[in-house]
This record gives sequence, C-alpha cells and structure tokens, in this order.
Amino acid sequence: MARYADPFSCPDCSARLPIDVSRCPSCRIDLRGPLASELLQTLRKADDLLARLRTESAKQPAAAERTPYPAPTPAPRQRRGLSGASVPRILLSLGALCLLVAAVIFLAVAWTWLGVGGRTAVLVGLTLVSGGLGVALGRRKLRVAGDALTTVSLGLLALDVVGADNAGWLGGLSDGVLVAVSSGTVLVAALALSTATRLGAPQFVAALALSGVGFGLLGATERWQLVAALVVVGYAALAALTRLHSLMILWVAALVGGGLWWAGFAFSGLSEATSNATWRALWLDGHGYALLAASLLVLLPLLVDRKHRFVVQALTTCAAVLVTITVAVPAVDESATTLALTGLAVLATWTAVAVVAPSRWRIVALVSMAPGAAPVLSVVAALAVQAAVNAANTAPPFTATVGLRLGDPDPVAAPLLLAVGVAALVGAVEALASRTGTLLVAGGTLVAVSVVATLALYPVPLWVITTGLAAISAALLADAVRRGDAVGAVEASASGLVLLAALAVAVPSPALTTVVAALGVAAAAAVRWRGAFSMAAEAGGLLLPMAAGGLVWSGLATAGVAPEWRALPVLVLVGVLAIGLAEHEVEVGSALAALVAANGAIAAAGDTSVSLAPHLTVAGAMVTASSLIHADRRQLGWPGGALLAAATWVRLADLGVEAPEAYTLPSAVALLILGLVRLRRDETMTTARALGPGLVLATVPSLLWVLVDPVTTRAVLLGAGCLVLVLIGVRLRWSAPLVVGSVVGALLVLRELAPYAGAVPQWALIGVAGTLLTVVGITWEHRIRDVRYAAGYLRRLQ
Repeated sequence: MARYADPFSCPDCSARLPIDVSRCPSCRIDLRGPLASELLQTLRKADDLLARLRTESAKQPAAAERTPYPAPTPAPRQRRGLSGASVPRILLSLGALCLLVAAVIFLAVAWTWLGVGGRTAVLVGLTLVSGGLGVALGRRKLRVAGDALTTVSLGLLALDVVGADNAGWLGGLSDGVLVAVSSGTVLVAALALSTATRLGAPQFVAALALSGVGFGLLGATERWQLVAALVVVGYAALAALTRLHSLMILWVAALVGGGLWWAGFAFSGLSEATSNATWRALWLDGHGYALLAASLLVLLPLLVDRKHRFVVQALTTCAAVLVTITVAVPAVDESATTLALTGLAVLATWTAVAVVAPSRWRIVALVSMAPGAAPVLSVVAALAVQAAVNAANTAPPFTATVGLRLGDPDPVAAPLLLAVGVAALVGAVEALASRTGTLLVAGGTLVAVSVVATLALYPVPLWVITTGLAAISAALLADAVRRGDAVGAVEASASGLVLLAALAVAVPSPALTTVVAALGVAAAAAVRWRGAFSMAAEAGGLLLPMAAGGLVWSGLATAGVAPEWRALPVLVLVGVLAIGLAEHEVEVGSALAALVAANGAIAAAGDTSVSLAPHLTVAGAMVTASSLIHADRRQLGWPGGALLAAATWVRLADLGVEAPEAYTLPSAVALLILGLVRLRRDETMTTARALGPGLVLATVPSLLWVLVDPVTTRAVLLGAGCLVLVLIGVRLRWSAPLVVGSVVGALLVLRELAPYAGAVPQWALIGVAGTLLTVVGITWEHRIRDVRYAAGYLRRLQ
C-alpha cells in the first residue's frame, strides 16, 4: 500500500485530484512538469524503503538497539591537498626569499654602476618600505604577510650595514666586528618590531641575532669565555624583556639559545679547571673562575621565573653541583686518600644540609652529594676487595693453626677510610630516606662489618677477623629471635650472611672452623625453636643439619681424623636429625649436608669405589629407616632401596663380579617381599603393582644376558623360573607372575629357536603361515555367524 506516492492526492496540500489533471484545483501546483515526475519517483522510492524497513523490523525485534532514527549525518569526506591557510604561508615565504636573493644580487651587480647616493637610497628605501609594510600588515592581523615582510626588512638591514662597511663609512671593520655590528643592528631593529607588532618572525630573528653578536665577538677577540658569559647574560635580558611585553616566542628562543651558550661556557670552564686542578692554578692563576661563573649564571632564569617549583629546584640543584665540583676539583690529581677525604667532606656537608633543610629541598642535597659520594664509594669498594682477598688467601683449608696471621697488603688508600667511608655513605642514606627498622639494621650491619674489614687490611691474627664477624652475627641473631616482624627476618638473614663470611675466613684453621660451625648450630637451633618472625622454623630447620654436619666435619679435622672417614659420622648425624624431626626442610638440609660431606670424603679417598660403597650403605640405611619409622614417609623406601642396591653393586663391581643376578636378585627379592606384605595387608592391591617391579627386576636382566648367549646354564635356570612363575600364577590366579613368566619364557623360547629357523624349508614356513591365516579366517567367520544368530533371536523376542 502506497503511503507517499499517491497519484490521486496532491503532494503539497494533500487535496484529492481528479483523473488526468495538470494542476491541483486547490493550491494550483503544476503536476505535469519534469520536477513533478521526479518528485513522484522520489515518493515511490520512499514507499519502497518504508516497506523494506517494515520487513526488517518484523524479522529483528531488537533493531531498536541500533542507530537511532534519524540516523546521524555521515562524516564529511576529508579534503585532500593544501588547506587555505597553508597557501599564503608558502607564497609569502617564497616571496620573502626571492626579495632577499634579489637584494644580494643587487649588491653584487648594481653596486658598481650606482653611485653612493643611489645605492644608499635603494637599500634604505627597500628596508623602510618592507619594514613599514610588515608593521602595517601585522597591525591589521595579517600575521603571515607581516612576518614575511619584516623578515625581509631585517635581512635588508643586515645588508645595509655590510654595504656601509664596503663603502668605507664604518672605517673598514674586520670580519668578526662586522658580523657583531650587523647582528647588533638587526637585534635592535627586531626587538623594536617585536614590541610594536608582536609578530613571531622578529622575535625569532632577535634571538638569532644575539647569537650572531656572540659569534662575531668570538672571531674578533681571544677572550671567548667572557664573550660566552656576556651572551648568556644577554639572553637572560631578552627573557626578562618578555615579561614586560608577553613575547612568548622570544622567551622560548632566549631559553634555548641561552641554554646552549651556557652549556658551552660551563663545559669549557670544567675542562679548564680539571686541566689545572691545583689550588694555586684555580684561584691565584684564575683557571677556576670560569666554572664558578657558570655556577652563578645558571641562576639567571630565576630573575624571570620563580613561580614554578620544578624550575627553581632544577636550577638551584645545578648551581649547587657546579659549586661543589668547583670546590672539590683540586683533589682530582691527588692521591686516593686525598680524593676520598675530599669526597667525605663534600658528603658530610650535604648530609648536614639534608638534615636541616625542608623536605622539598632535599633533592638539591641528594644530587649535590653525588660528586662526593662517587670517589668515596670507589675507594671503599677497592679497600673492601683488598680486605676480602687478604682475609681469604691465607692458607689451604684445615692446614693452619689459630695463630695464623694475615698478610701485609699495600692498600690503595688509608685503611681507616673503609670504615669511615661506609659510615658516611650509610649516614647519607639515613638522612635522605625514611628511617625504617630494616634500613637501620642494614646500615648498622654494614658499618660493623666494615670495621672488621678494616682490621683485615693489617697483618692481624686470623682469629681476630673470625671473632669479629662471629660477634656481629651473634648480635644480629640475638635480636632477631625475639622479633616477630620483618626486621627480625632481615636480621636473621644478615646474621647468616655474616656467619658465612666468618666461615670462609676461618676455613684455614680447623679449630676456628669448629667454633664458627658450633655458632652456626646454635643460631640454627635458636631460629628453629625460638624465632618469632615468619618462616623462622623453616629457615632454622634447613640450616640446622648443614651446620651440624660442618661442626662434625671440622671437629674430626681438629682431632686429626683422615678426610675419607669424616663423612660417615656426618651421614649418621644428619640422618638422625632427619628421622627425629621428620620435616621437609630438615630432610632437604640433611640431604645437602650428606651430599657435600660424602663428596669431600670420596674425593679424598685413595680408592673411590671402596669409599663409595660404605657411604651409599649408610645413606640408604638412614633413608630406609625414615620410611619404616614414619608412616607418611613410606615413599622414601624407594630411594632408600636404590641407595642400598647401588652400594651392593659398587661393592660387587669392586670385587670383579660380572653376573647380573648378583646385582639384581637381592633387590628383586626385597621388592617381592615388600609386595607380598602389601598384598596381605591391602586386599584392593593388584599383583601388577605389588609384584610387578620385583618380577621384572628378577627376570629381565637375565633375559638380556641370555639373548646374547642363549646356550648356557643361565638360560636353563631362567626357563625353569619362568615355568614356575606361570604355574604359580595359574594356581593362585595372580596376573603378574603369569604375564611376566609367559612373556619372558616366550622370548626365551623364540631366542632358542632362532638358530634353527634358517634350516627350515621355505615351503614349510609358507604352509605354516597359510594354515594360521586359514584358522583365523574360519574363526572370524564363525564369530560373525554367531552374532547374526543372536541378533535374529533378539528380534523374534520383540
């Protein structure tokens, strides 16, 4: 049904129309012209779209969630090509370039035939006309045109100065002075145009012109540092001028230009100061004043902007760092001790400033103390390495007495600087950071260790260093066991690290090692049973067997026991600990201690295999005992049995036994006994899981041997054993012995048949194969027939 395209209704006033009418009787609208036909076609298309819309709405009730009606107007296509604002910029830029080039050509060509008056009139006239037009256009808000013409006028002004010099009016200036004078003239004119019109081009040209003045003066004089300083001051003055006239482009250009000139000035001052790093050369001969001036010039932007906190902090920090370097630079060419003392003075000064300064100014102290902290840290690191090497390289392990003295090294600096430097660095960190308990513990530990390390730079007895480190470890541990927070955990960790350092130092003396190991046992026990912080029991349980093993080993070494016999008592002790405590961390620690001790003893033994067997036996016995004593450790029976079997195999190999049954049958019998016990206790246990591993271990190694040499007594015994297994399996209805006996026996029979298979005629083999195939086919068909009979019987029952 048509809703819009109704040929009997007027499209304008909706009046009813008679048949074959040319105009509406009511509104007199023309209904015969081409526009009327186009309107009718459009209304018919609207009816068609409305019908399609009804259809889609009926199919999709949720169409209301789509774009609402009326649909938004599609985004206009982006226009390609240049925008309207870009065209005048390009044209005016090209025009300004052409005018400047024409002026240069004019000076080069027409200068010879124009008189002085003509030349002066032409250049001055062009300069004034272009400048005046630029100012007029700029005030009329035609900024692009104004920028172009003012740039042309400034360029012509520079050419005017050059022409005047060539005419002899300026007295024949040198190249550098000419560049400075022309740039200065342009600078004055550009500033005048900038304040009068606020155009961007004159502001940018003004900043460039000041650099031109500087470069011209650099070419005219050798005092280039003074020139650079004056240029920096000039840029600061330009930046200050922006505050009066709000010339943003000039402000940015002055900031960039002044920063570049200041950086060059500061670098040259630093280079000069470091090349003449003595007090006399710096302050009497004047080689340090440039760097000091650069330190002060960096504060010039504060005359313009003191509102932004970040800018003020950055400039103040930079100035403070430069002043610090200026004061400390004479120590660069001195000894390491002098350099470290100077760094300490700088570090102490700025640390004091950080303590009294407000929090928002601490960043200045933090950055400024870096020039002092760097040499202190370098000297401290070098002395610490020398102390560690001197304390560790004394004698081979367990070969020295308690009275052994350290060597007399030649330290890179005064040894006392090690402890003093660490204390200064820790104090600086404490002054700048929040003083938490963890930070205090770490700092105090570092200072205490550095004091002991300082002693290691002297030829003191070995026990002095060991006692000092042990005392620090004990003090940390004593405070750790009573804490229940994170600080206690940090103290316990630090105590362990210090104790390890003491152990490394004490290793040359078995007596000192015994003392340190005893302290380790006490520490681990205290953490295990008295520690209040998190994971104390786990950490103590892990370290206790390791420390106990070290105590036994070092004690036996002190008593003169040979190294190859020291590990057996260690294995027994850590095994007892693992069985008695029965905790995972204790078992892991015991395993590590046993592995290290056994490895050391076996490596020291003359005959490795003879020493390996008893260690494997003791370890296997301890692991197996744990599995038998604790019900939740039954799974340890497998590694325990493996260790015992390995001990037996090592001993048999040492005796020259080559038969596999000597290695496998004892373990197989043990597995079978355990499997039978398990079958008796657990009625749900299958024979494959209980007896399978033992039966495979008892038969497969012998089978592999028989496959290589089938005609032996071993083959007869293996066959008899397989027959017994099959009979037992049939009699008791156990699958494991039946399957293992059948498979191994079948492989054995086939191997015995192999030498005679080649003598059988081929027709016989083919006949046997045909017979087998025939029997299988008949059996298959018989089964299919039975299935069909059964299916028919079921259908008849229905």
